[in-house]
Amino acid sequence: MSIFRQLTKYPPAATLLILRDIFATKISTPICTAKAKLILSALGCHYGRNLSVDGKFIIRTHRTGAIRLGDNVSVQSRFMSNLAGLTNPTVFHCIGDGSITFGDNSGCSGAVLSSRSKIVIGDYVNVGANVRIFDHDYHATDFLARRAGETDKARCATMPIVIGDDVLIGANAIILKGVTIGPRCVIGAGAVVSLKQIPADSLVAGNPARVIRNLAGHADDGPQS
Repeated sequence: MSIFRQLTKYPPAATLLILRDIFATKISTPICTAKAKLILSALGCHYGRNLSVDGKFIIRTHRTGAIRLGDNVSVQSRFMSNLAGLTNPTVFHCIGDGSITFGDNSGCSGAVLSSRSKIVIGDYVNVGANVRIFDHDYHATDFLARRAGETDKARCATMPIVIGDDVLIGANAIILKGVTIGPRCVIGAGAVVSLKQIPADSLVAGNPARVIRNLAGHADDGPQS
């Protein structure tokens, strides 16, 4: 059944709104995707087949090839592209020797990824609305170091982040430095994750986040994500 035949079951006003959203996506996505490809190419960064970008995608790196995107990656940044309430564009930011690898068939919506060492995201990973993934601190913990800008930056701690295949990260979650998330985990909405090793198939939630239970063999009755 075509999309237009399906629209006949909606009231006229709703049909117009749906058509507006469809056409906005069809206009925005090719333009934003082409722009992202141009920027990635200029920075010497790899992107795979079928990259799709809808909305503003901010890409910043201090060195060539620091960002690598797999096949069938989806980036949503336009507010209407995801009605979970996006608060900002998607940002991939590599500082110094930082790097970001985003696996095949993975996607994000208004997420901010910032790396000083390494962020590795596996295949089939869903990064929810407004998620933050930071493999470093933004300021030193020593108050004296924070008084001088250059000393502050030099004393920022950093540790790699690794996120396994088929992980779901709920809206507004924050993943902090040194975290390794095993395959098939679910990170609940709003979780602040500093656990260093999260076993596969774990349901994780809370602030600070903790493992709630193992998901293997359980029904889908976890916290909203």
